Amino acid sequence: MITRTPSKNPNRLLVVDDNAESCEFIAQVGEKLGFSVARALNEEQFRDEIAGFCPTVIMLASAAQQGNASTWLIEMARACASNPPLTVQKPLSADALEAVLARQIVDPLRFTEQDLRRALDRGQLCVHYQPKVRATKESWQVAGIEALLRWEHPEFGLVLPGDFIGLAEQHGLIGGLTDYVLQAGLHQISEWNRCGVRLELSVNVSPTLVTDLEFPERLQAFLATLGVDAEQLTLEINEGAAFVDPGHTRQILTRLRQKRIGLSLDDFGTGYSSLTQLYKLPFSEMKIDRSIGMDLPHTTAARTIACALIELGHNLGLKVCCEGVESEGALEFLHQVGCDFVQGYFVARPMTARALAAWINKPNTPFEALLRQAS
Repeated sequence: MITRTPSKNPNRLLVVDDNAESCEFIAQVGEKLGFSVARALNEEQFRDEIAGFCPTVIMLASAAQQGNASTWLIEMARACASNPPLTVQKPLSADALEAVLARQIVDPLRFTEQDLRRALDRGQLCVHYQPKVRATKESWQVAGIEALLRWEHPEFGLVLPGDFIGLAEQHGLIGGLTDYVLQAGLHQISEWNRCGVRLELSVNVSPTLVTDLEFPERLQAFLATLGVDAEQLTLEINEGAAFVDPGHTRQILTRLRQKRIGLSLDDFGTGYSSLTQLYKLPFSEMKIDRSIGMDLPHTTAARTIACALIELGHNLGLKVCCEGVESEGALEFLHQVGCDFVQGYFVARPMTARALAAWINKPNTPFEALLRQAS
């Protein structure tokens, strides 16, 4: 039986495909857009999900280009769907899938400023961690984690940031949320340091912190208090935040780099900023946007862009991380072309600190040949 996500979400997508890799690819695009997602690879799973998951949208991967594809999936989906199921032709691309699915989204969860403040006051926020792996000569090694904010809502279950970050920005709460994630993540790193497990931490920072001249000194003092080395922390800054006021931003980022704190340009490849700013600001890492990573197994264009960005980053003295790695093929490709780090659901999904510790130490995982425990 497939584990179900909370049914309160009004956007519930059932992906129907007898190819596991393409099924997972479609599912990840749906989750990015805010759908709760279930997958059906065979008749038993399909019947279970129709009955228990109650999808509001069914998507079929077209079998037109698959000579050995089963037809029962299409027939049953058409019979069970209250609305005609969506179809998409292969080869798949993230952009095409997003365009189709975005039109099916109904009103998302509605929260108020008071709801979010109450969540802060009542300790409903939590941090999950997604592993980040580093390329070695032969394979990959767990190198660090990215801290990701979650809201454990008493009614709606686990709520992702896409449903409340905009609200936080609108009402001036984003700085507080960023501080919460940063402090929680660094406390966790400090605890693991004491246990002899050394990992690096990446945290997305609010644009407001990139305009605060006192932030580098406060952060340095906090690191010292916890006994965490500055090199264990990387702050991720998106293109929009980095380039609003390059002069002012450069001053703050330079102070952070002087303190040996890493700086990553997040979501690179999706904005329209001048490339000249990439070398004028003191970044240590570039993160290729997940939409490119997700398309690597499916389009030559994505692979070409990824290669170009990796070469660009290396020529500028930057480490390069690719997000959205959802298949073994994408992982192998990135190893071949010299990508330094990767993240994605093929490696691991975001998880609690306790689950992460168990995952790192668990023997005989499906990725044992690809991943090695952090030293």
